[in-house]
Amino acid sequence: MPSNRKLIQPEELSIHFFVNGFSFCTPSKIEFTPKPEKSEDFKTILNDYLSYYPKDNFQSINVVMFQNPSTFIPQNLFNEKLSEAFLALYNKPKSDETLDHDTLEEIQQVNVYSYPNDIKALFEEANLTVQYIHYNTLLYRAVLSLTSSVEFPYQLFIHFQSEAMDVFLIHKNQIIFNNRFSVTNEDEFLYYIFFIIEQFNLHSDELELVFLGKMDAFNSYYEVVRKYHNYIKFEEDKNLSTPDFTQHHAPYLASYLS
Repeated sequence: MPSNRKLIQPEELSIHFFVNGFSFCTPSKIEFTPKPEKSEDFKTILNDYLSYYPKDNFQSINVVMFQNPSTFIPQNLFNEKLSEAFLALYNKPKSDETLDHDTLEEIQQVNVYSYPNDIKALFEEANLTVQYIHYNTLLYRAVLSLTSSVEFPYQLFIHFQSEAMDVFLIHKNQIIFNNRFSVTNEDEFLYYIFFIIEQFNLHSDELELVFLGKMDAFNSYYEVVRKYHNYIKFEEDKNLSTPDFTQHHAPYLASYLS
């Protein structure tokens, strides 16, 4: 599976939205801004950033949504009119949220998600053309580009965010399970790992754990899982040893676009 990832290029701007704020990402800097209480305050902050980094300097502006989980639907079953019903099975969208989806043509999947209406309204009011995408779409493509069934029939990819983790269980280069779990300590981390192993009846010698990035902040997680499992690998594209969670809550994806 070819990789669809890429580092932020000089002509690209990426804005990553979290529940409590957003990270403004350029090739030279990543800066987090807490979510203001009023949308007018956010509009002022956005305009200040765009004045400092003139929008005419960028060929594309990507807006990556991290606020809510998403769900994947086979492309041949997807109907845009049923987006809310699809999503409600996993994460019921709120009345003040916009429904959207990303199409992954290369694997015939559609990723359905929602995000606050005021975000889209602000970009429309600013007359900016942007590409919206969910972070799970980026992860899905990244994981598929890294899978290998040569040594192990199963691989469990683990991506850490601030106080959460995303998991992708791969069987023979196909994703068979994906979810996001709230994780704040080693016990919670192990609980979900063991839950997946039990649900899919996995044996130790047929499973490889693959961490996306190796970060000092999660050393205790790596060490505790080593007590129970021997086959562990780290996929590192850049130095994540000391990620600054105050500037971006998902360091592995801090510099990636669709």
